Amino acid sequence: MNIKDAILDNKKYLILYLVLTIGLTFIMLNQYNYQNLGYDTILIPLVTIIGLITLIYSINKEIELHKVALILIIIFGLLMVFLGPPLAFLDESAHFTRAELLSEGVINPEEKDNGFYVNNYYFGLNKAQKGLTVLDNPAVNNPINESKGYWSFTTETPFYSYIPSAIGISIAKFLDLTAIYALFFARICNLLVYVGVAYYTIKKIPAFKIGLTVIATMPIVVTQASSTNYDAFIFTFTLIILYYFVKMYKEKAENKYISIFYISILIISLIKPPLCILTLLILLIPKENFKRDKIYYVMIIIPVLVAAVLLNKEILDIIFPVATQVKSHMPSNISPGKQLNYILTNPLIMFDLMKYIVTSIPSVFVIDLTIFHYADFKGLKFYNLAYALFFILFSIFYKEDIVLSKKKRIILLIMLILSYLGTYGIFYLTYTPIGSGEILGVQARYFIPVIALLPLIINWDEKSVEKYKYIMTFIILFLTGLILLTATHYY
Repeated sequence: MNIKDAILDNKKYLILYLVLTIGLTFIMLNQYNYQNLGYDTILIPLVTIIGLITLIYSINKEIELHKVALILIIIFGLLMVFLGPPLAFLDESAHFTRAELLSEGVINPEEKDNGFYVNNYYFGLNKAQKGLTVLDNPAVNNPINESKGYWSFTTETPFYSYIPSAIGISIAKFLDLTAIYALFFARICNLLVYVGVAYYTIKKIPAFKIGLTVIATMPIVVTQASSTNYDAFIFTFTLIILYYFVKMYKEKAENKYISIFYISILIISLIKPPLCILTLLILLIPKENFKRDKIYYVMIIIPVLVAAVLLNKEILDIIFPVATQVKSHMPSNISPGKQLNYILTNPLIMFDLMKYIVTSIPSVFVIDLTIFHYADFKGLKFYNLAYALFFILFSIFYKEDIVLSKKKRIILLIMLILSYLGTYGIFYLTYTPIGSGEILGVQARYFIPVIALLPLIINWDEKSVEKYKYIMTFIILFLTGLILLTATHYY
């Protein structure tokens, strides 16, 4: 099919995309956006045309979803890499600091009284709060040298989640480039690892292809994969876990598949402990798919959970709290041990906390959802709400090729709830002032690996319908909106 025929045959989807994109650009009109109409008049049409081209390509490649995902993630991911202001993604300064230290061979950074002693070439890039981009931040041309300084904070998560970013930084150093290239290369390496895994898993997965494509191209996922945040690592392994789960469910649970499945869960659980709940996916696999008694493989859940607990610093701090060790970037009055003791002596606080956990759902997933940057721009509530509705409707009405029994759906729902409560519980103990009736620090991105299970939980199987072209239209619409929101706010 030539381009002209492709346009004519699919004009209603192209028109729908254009109308919604135009509507979205008008909704973006407010006092914080459209600061420079010169840039906007170039970027808005350019990004819209890119969206149209990718939509035509996606419609023509319906049976090759892995290629569609590859193109979408690469194109929109690279746009986020280069248009996203320096160190403006979620906690990116802290994540880049950890990657920079790793590029120097520091696996476990040691915090001094003044912070972390690190190469300081990138310090000046941290101006996202002022809205500075690569076009107006003079620090982008700072040479990468061995001048040192103290950075206030970084992460304490396992070093392996920063290997791709550290490789990117090392390449920039080897080529003797400037500070901005260290950041760009770190982001690109994260993106390349993610898109490579997305391509492979969508290509090879025996079922749930469109489901995995929707998950892999979620705006919040593409954004994080285009940054130096360790979420890129978590989301990459989320795709691997889902791939092996579906493969074992539809085919045979080979020993190597089970090993990779459990190891993948373990290494992301060491970053986010509640994700160890994904081990329970093994319960959903038909027993006839195992070579030996299913109980043998189910029992492996126990050592994986124990390892996730005993090797995770956050959990260890709760079990064996360090006396009054308060980080400079943390809220005051934090102590896991004292918080736990407060709960035990004031058990009625649990009712207030449960009420808060439930009533905060709209805030976490729509109102205060941070897809973009902590700096000075969180995005657009309408965009957040629209995508949430799209994902819920997709989860309900897409015709799944994996139809689970009610019992198995209940197991998945319990897993989602336990992970949700576990995340809030850890943040209450490790990030919330003692005695508070609210829980600080929880964000929607922490739940993506379990939210990915939603299509398997609420799908309305026999009455569901497949609308591939509409699905791709909305996927590309939201990815386009992701770029337009960044462009209209910062450029």
